[in-house]
Amino acid sequence: MNETLSVGDRVRLSGGYDMEPRWLKGQSEYTGRVARFIPGQNESPAVVIELESPISVDGVIGNVLILELRYSGAQWEKINVVHVELCDFDPEARAWQHRRQGKWIESHASCERI
Repeated sequence: MNETLSVGDRVRLSGGYDMEPRWLKGQSEYTGRVARFIPGQNESPAVVIELESPISVDGVIGNVLILELRYSGAQWEKINVVHVELCDFDPEARAWQHRRQGKWIESHASCERI
């Protein structure tokens, strides 16, 4: 079985640095699909996720997340530790430094292909 993450894959987003992450709003997880890859902050690409339903964090409501791998040298696999950015817009295919940025909501989330 292919262990890399691909466009169209369903994913489960959970966990985080805090025991009860605010962005999960008491839920154990959110699910969505990999929409596309865009340039990342470092050598690995970022992943754009379309959630099955919108979420709200600190007044930002959206169903698009951008995930960046947490650790230097990491590659997209079946299970990943990621930074999570919530967008209420469709992000450009440009690196974080060169595009409109969403709301940063988590530094250590778990992303698992399901």
